[in-house]
Amino acid sequence: MISFVYVHQEPGSLASGAVIRLWNEKQPSMVVGGGVSLKHASAVPVARILVIEDNGSDVFLLDRALKKQDLRFELVHLLNGGEALAFIRRQGAYADAAIPDLILVDLNLSKYTGEDILREIRSARHLGGVPVCVWSSSRSWRDQALLKNRGVSQFITKPAGLGQFMEIGTIIKDLLAGPRESRVG
Repeated sequence: MISFVYVHQEPGSLASGAVIRLWNEKQPSMVVGGGVSLKHASAVPVARILVIEDNGSDVFLLDRALKKQDLRFELVHLLNGGEALAFIRRQGAYADAAIPDLILVDLNLSKYTGEDILREIRSARHLGGVPVCVWSSSRSWRDQALLKNRGVSQFITKPAGLGQFMEIGTIIKDLLAGPRESRVG
């Protein structure tokens, strides 16, 4: 399903064979070719956030929490560890994927664990400066300490209540705005 498409083309600039990828919920994209550019204000996000999460309800709530903060953003949602590794390694459909401004990883994923994904992110040169935030239902201090050693900027325990979940928007907005240093709590 296409959310929106607004393409501006300079006269005579569209080369034959140019590829135009449309913005959609499954694979958001603003990549266009041959002098074509997307010109819709909502299509130019301030923050591109990669969310690696197998629970669609959590992603829905995250979207609402970020909107509540009046944050302009694009969520790129990957459902499992296999998709995440393909994105990180720039394989297949993710070969030309834009580098995110923040990566949010769930610890409990299918196919690969959050720890596997974190190791891969930290070994990927192109993602070296991207802050990584882990969110999990785990309340274990051991998990939090282990992740700090993996270069995680923030550990967020997923709350049970809706009001608390909305506070995640503030945490992520602060992460995007602030210095990139490790924060666990």
